[in-house]
Amino acid sequence: MTFPLAGLLRVRGAQERVAAEQLARASAERARAEAATQDAIASLTDLRPLVGDAQTLMAMAAARAAGRSALGDLQALAELSRDTESEAKSAHVEARRELKGLERLESTHRVEAVNAELAAEQVALDEIAVARSARGEGSAA
Repeated sequence: MTFPLAGLLRVRGAQERVAAEQLARASAERARAEAATQDAIASLTDLRPLVGDAQTLMAMAAARAAGRSALGDLQALAELSRDTESEAKSAHVEARRELKGLERLESTHRVEAVNAELAAEQVALDEIAVARSARGEGSAA
């Protein structure tokens, strides 16, 4: 006896694998964005001005301003990637939940199929025993 929802179970399995892959990608992207943010912070703190004249001071100020702007962009990107990862995690949990529900249904179906086969076998054995018993009583008379 085949599980009637076997096709849906395969689809749900594929959806769960896709969701897991998207979660892995989102996690990797978040890690890259956070690493880039940390690198930018480190490079901004390493700017120790060795100012000898006004032009160098102006260049350092411009570099710091550009660095802070880039850091802001990187922080926004990191936040966006955290949100994307959170959404991917939720989608994976949902896909996993749906898959597990179908797997439980399939497991229950298999147990019921085995029980039905065993019951049918027992009925056949009982009928054989009754037929033998009836033949045995009829021949003794």
